[in-house]
Amino acid sequence: MTQPSWTRAAAPLLHRPVTQHAWDDVVFAHWRHDPGPLARLVPRGTRPDVVDGSAWVGLTAYVFHETRVPPFPSAGRLGRMTELTIEVLTVDDQGRRGVAYRTVDTANVPAIVAAHALLGVPYTFAHARSRRRGEVVAHRSVRHPARALHPVRWARSLRQERPSGTARPRHAASIRVTAGDVVDTPLAAELTTRAGIHARYLAQTLFWQRQHPPLTVRAAHLDRLEGDLPDAVGMPGLFDRPPDSLLVADGTTVRYAWGGVVR
Repeated sequence: MTQPSWTRAAAPLLHRPVTQHAWDDVVFAHWRHDPGPLARLVPRGTRPDVVDGSAWVGLTAYVFHETRVPPFPSAGRLGRMTELTIEVLTVDDQGRRGVAYRTVDTANVPAIVAAHALLGVPYTFAHARSRRRGEVVAHRSVRHPARALHPVRWARSLRQERPSGTARPRHAASIRVTAGDVVDTPLAAELTTRAGIHARYLAQTLFWQRQHPPLTVRAAHLDRLEGDLPDAVGMPGLFDRPPDSLLVADGTTVRYAWGGVVR
């Protein structure tokens, strides 16, 4: 029998947690999508998860802090950071429902190094920031591809005068929402409560289990959505229409643990 989605993330971790984070001001934006084109974007051994008759692509953005690598205490020096992700909802042959990240944009350099070296998660350096005023939550990420490829050349270019009418290449995403009433539906739980991460690592596909308490999510009104980040991760035109689901969670604590090799 399939485990109800709202209890899935509360299941005990199979192994000792490798990281723990607090998430605040979480925005979940999801779009319905044809599963066919998404199949080439997810790791081997997984497929797009069809929920309520559709595959789904998501943008998730949040502020994370109080990072821990058990059994050590919180790494307070990392401070509060913003992460903004583009992801595909996935499922593997064992029925584990997760996400496959196309990108996780953040300014957290230690997280980028660790995620690439240990987890296989595609973290990318970006100037990411967040703001909350009352019920209005905003997240923005701007990455500069030239900086990642040629950091010294990029730094020198900042001191040179740009030709008139030209702009530096960059990829950005910006979302601002106003939170509303609590939503408690099976679809909302399926979209926001995923059992873990499916990630490519060398020639394998790994599964990292994700655990958090059951989420209280609220409906949200879209105030602004713009940027070309989806174009850079193989999903052109994603922001051309409003999300089919838009939800907000005020906060939670997330733990990750080893889940196994998918393929």
